[in-house]
Amino acid sequence: PYLLNPGLLIRVFFCLLVSLSIPSTITLFSNLIMLNSIPFIVAWLCFFPITSSSPKINSLTPFTVTGKAQGTTYLIKYLHNDSLILKNQIDSVFLSLDSSLSLYKNYSAISTFNQHSRGIKYNAHLFNVVQKSIYFYQLSNGAFDITCKPLSSLWGFGKDNFEIPNPSLIKTTLENIGSDKISFFQDSLIKTNPSVKIDCDGIAQGYSVDVFHEFLLSKGIKNFMIEIGGEIRTLGINEKGNKWTVGIEDPSQFLNNDFMVTKVVNISNKAITTSGNYRKYKKLGNLYFSHIIDPIQGRPVNNGIISVTVIADDAITADALDNAFMVMGIEKSFQLIQVLPSVGFFITYKNTSGMIVDTANNYFKTYLK
Repeated sequence: PYLLNPGLLIRVFFCLLVSLSIPSTITLFSNLIMLNSIPFIVAWLCFFPITSSSPKINSLTPFTVTGKAQGTTYLIKYLHNDSLILKNQIDSVFLSLDSSLSLYKNYSAISTFNQHSRGIKYNAHLFNVVQKSIYFYQLSNGAFDITCKPLSSLWGFGKDNFEIPNPSLIKTTLENIGSDKISFFQDSLIKTNPSVKIDCDGIAQGYSVDVFHEFLLSKGIKNFMIEIGGEIRTLGINEKGNKWTVGIEDPSQFLNNDFMVTKVVNISNKAITTSGNYRKYKKLGNLYFSHIIDPIQGRPVNNGIISVTVIADDAITADALDNAFMVMGIEKSFQLIQVLPSVGFFITYKNTSGMIVDTANNYFKTYLK
């Protein structure tokens, strides 16, 4: 039985964090975040004064653009002399992304690939995401796998009715799983098995954040924070002249019908994402099943990990690895991260005594406040 599962409630804060002994007033903006029916990260974004030698940027004005896209919400906060980002420009970027990567658009490149028995000509977005996905598939020894879509469908995630599939059906479905069954040839993305289908939700939102990162850079903006469905990337400093500060929920601390923020990290020029399973799950009798599927075993993960937060240089890396670590388990995750010097993780898990505890690698600890 899988006892704790995620869904993703993203709460975005522009605040002074009271609960962390920093007296101030909290202004809360809260939304339930879903991307293509797959829950994403539990993260709390905070902007508040940190002791720092960086001067306050009095000459720049903070601007904020918010909205809804990709089945979730987004927030872009930047500092500049002028308001450079228009809402229709943001919409145009999202339209380009959705036309490539959305499973909810029948005309999208990814939907066309899934419908095709052999393959299609790829566009830039599909190429970038699939290329990275294959890399992380190889790096994680198959723990991260965008060809896992048939398994998610088999287990009934995204549907009202849920039942445990027949073991023989799981075995048959596994024959169509594996990113080694897709590859690039000249200008096309091809599949060696006509039943192969891909789902890039575990990496596409992080990629979207990175696309907007490049978009803001192209406008000459040097201090900003981008958040899409809780996936975050930062550059420079905030309006107080400090690093951007992100708080992380603790699944073991519950107050006023919600989880408390008990960990805070200060980041600049970094991305941070979280994957978890304590809000989104399926229940059958007394058993709980994670929405995160182990593509090797063909079943929901059941390794005790509750959530994984990753800090990396870009959001696509953090997004892929938080999913990979959820599947790999603690021991293998620590082994893998040894070869990733610019990656940090913070893992919350249930130990053998049934207690919820956490661990982190040394790189992540350097960002903890």
